[in-house]
Amino acid sequence: MEEILASVEDMEFDVEQYLEEQLGSLDLPFPGMDKSGAAVCVYHLKGKCQRGVSCPYRHIKGDRTIVCKHWLRGLCKKGDGCEFLHEYDMTKMPECYFYSRFHACSNKECPFLHIDPESKIKDCPWYDRGFCRHGPNCRHRHTRRILCLNYLSGFCPEGPNCKYVHPRFDLPINDPSQQVKKGTVICHFCNEIGHKIYNCPKMPVEAREEAIQNKLQQLEAQSSQNQTTFKTIDSSQIQRESQQQQQQQKERQHRPLDQVTCFKCGEKGHYANKCPKGHLAFLSSALKELQSKRDPNASS
Repeated sequence: MEEILASVEDMEFDVEQYLEEQLGSLDLPFPGMDKSGAAVCVYHLKGKCQRGVSCPYRHIKGDRTIVCKHWLRGLCKKGDGCEFLHEYDMTKMPECYFYSRFHACSNKECPFLHIDPESKIKDCPWYDRGFCRHGPNCRHRHTRRILCLNYLSGFCPEGPNCKYVHPRFDLPINDPSQQVKKGTVICHFCNEIGHKIYNCPKMPVEAREEAIQNKLQQLEAQSSQNQTTFKTIDSSQIQRESQQQQQQQKERQHRPLDQVTCFKCGEKGHYANKCPKGHLAFLSSALKELQSKRDPNASS
C-alpha cells in the first residue's frame, strides 16, 4: 500500500500555515480575559508579538518554574501577568504544605510535591574543607567522604570524574542574600538602608531630638507599667498566703469532742473517721430508731 499511495510529507495545507502564522485570529475585546485554554503565542517566544495585551494567545515567560496554586483551583485573577506558571506540570508543582510542615500528608492523590526535608539541607562547606567548629550542632550536613590520594599528592588523572573527593582549600563565602536580610535597617524618615531615624543625616536636629525624647517617654511608660504589674502580682500573692494561713489556723482549732456528733452512729464524743463501730455504724443508729418506735416506754 505504501508503494501505491503517494507520500504526503511534502504537502502542506493552508490551514497549517494559518495556524503557524496565527492568521485570522481576532484581538481580544477587552484586556484581562482568561486565556488558559488558548495556545501559546509563537511570536511572543521570539519577542516579536506586536499585539501586547490584546493578543488572544498566551504570553508565557521562560522563568516561571512553579505552577500557580490559585490557577489549579480556577481562582487566579492575574492571567498572563501572573508570576507563576499556568500549566499542569507535575515536575513544576508547588511543595505540599502539610508534608513540609508535619512530614506527613493524608491525601493519597495529593497533586503537590512531597520533598524530603533532609534533601534541603546543604553540605557544610567548613566540614568539607576539613573542620567545622559547630560539630554535631551544625545546621548543615556533615557527610564523610574519602579523599583522593592522587589529588593530594599533586595530580589526579581522572579529574572531575573521580569517584573520590578532591578537597577545596578556599575559605567558604557566606551567601550575600542572607547578609542583606540580617543587615537591612531602613530609616523611617528618608527611607534609606543602613541607618535608623535617630542617626539620619538628612533629618533636622530639632526633629531628631523630639524623636529621641518621644522614644524615652515610651520606654519610661513601659517600665512603669511593668512595675505596676509586679506590684499587683506581689499583692495577690500576699493575699493568697494570708488566706491559706487563716484556713490552717481554723483547721487546727478543733471543737471539743463533747460537742462533736458522729454522723455514722449518731453518738457524741468522736468524729466519723474514728468511729469505733466501723463502717457499719449506720446500722446501729437505724436499729436504735426502730427500737425507740416499737418500745417508746423503754426509751423514756
